[in-house]
Amino acid sequence: MALNPPPSARPSGRLDDATLSREVDAARARGIGRDARAVIQWAHDLLGDGLMMTTSFQKSGMIILHMLREIAPHLPVYFLDTGFHFPETLAFAERVRREWNVNLIFQRAKLFGEAFRAQHGKLYERDPDLCCHLNKVEPQAELLERYQGWIAGVRRDQADTREGAESLEILEGGTLRVQPLAHWVRSDVEAYLRAHDIPVHPLFAQGYTSLGCQPCTRPCHDPGNERAGRWVGTAKTECGLHTFWKKLGSQEPPTASPGAGSVPGRHVDDDRDRAKLARARTPVE
Repeated sequence: MALNPPPSARPSGRLDDATLSREVDAARARGIGRDARAVIQWAHDLLGDGLMMTTSFQKSGMIILHMLREIAPHLPVYFLDTGFHFPETLAFAERVRREWNVNLIFQRAKLFGEAFRAQHGKLYERDPDLCCHLNKVEPQAELLERYQGWIAGVRRDQADTREGAESLEILEGGTLRVQPLAHWVRSDVEAYLRAHDIPVHPLFAQGYTSLGCQPCTRPCHDPGNERAGRWVGTAKTECGLHTFWKKLGSQEPPTASPGAGSVPGRHVDDDRDRAKLARARTPVE
């Protein structure tokens, strides 16, 4: 298992905003957006070692990893290790790394594990938005400083907050978010898993339909909403990874995740987020 690479480990080269926008427009015009393999191949051809993937080894992520085995088997695949994942998730990640020879790297926050608990206590109970921000959004931001392209397993049918997802999205800062399964629905996912005999996370057999951190995830009893088991009893529906960075070139109005502490696209250096994060870094009594 590899851990966070040093900040100096940057892929070479980066497309300027105008070139990236021109390339994305041309790809969209060719209609590759609904062909998952074509989207991945195009992004890899365009960005090379400037492309990476993040996954929590859920069903959509496993499908993309399966495609990457043929298209780009050495692509860096990052797992955002919050220190709060199910033991089954960590064991499954190791199994996939070993059996599929995935170039897996665990990306962690600077304050991790027992050190995080000592300073913040059960932050996930007091302020789950902030807990997600410190353990997921900030480590992801470090990755986006090193890579221009980011492959994610988001689908439109997963939640109302994702219904505007596109296969290719340019984010503020010149990042290209690649979502090969954006237009897939759950039946497409299940059919692909069966057809290719792809292993799935063991907790799916126990009633879970979406998997995050253990304290904030429950089995789902809503067949129409696979993310209903996340942050049960709160208005929160997203961790922030897919809402924090503003999507450019979209006609959709920006939408905040219910209960989120910041509007998608706003940086941490605005006054409200700065104050909130400062409070969060004050040790609990």
